Amino acid sequence: MVTLDLDHLKKIVGNDPAFLRQVLQIFVANAPKDVAELSRFAEAGDHEKVAFFAHKLKSASGAIGFNEAYEAFKQIEAMGKEMGPLAEIQEHVEAMASHCLACMGDIETIMNGL
Repeated sequence: MVTLDLDHLKKIVGNDPAFLRQVLQIFVANAPKDVAELSRFAEAGDHEKVAFFAHKLKSASGAIGFNEAYEAFKQIEAMGKEMGPLAEIQEHVEAMASHCLACMGDIETIMNGL
């Protein structure tokens, strides 16, 4: 099960359960699309777009306290900006895409428990 630092999220948006759920719903709705774009651009070898979508996912993950994803997307973003080896970028993106998408159900469970 994924761990979210809800205290971090509460510091940002407050302690209103309905608003916390709304923020998590936005993440659950948008992250899979952004992960798909990240994967697509990693496969295409577009370092700039890899860095862009990794940054977007890093920011969203960090905002909800999904620290594990934050660190992984931070690394992918740096690899994109530094024009890292495509095979290595693709490997990291593939692993994180699988992990992130698998965690959506966990995040929904956390969201519904608020």
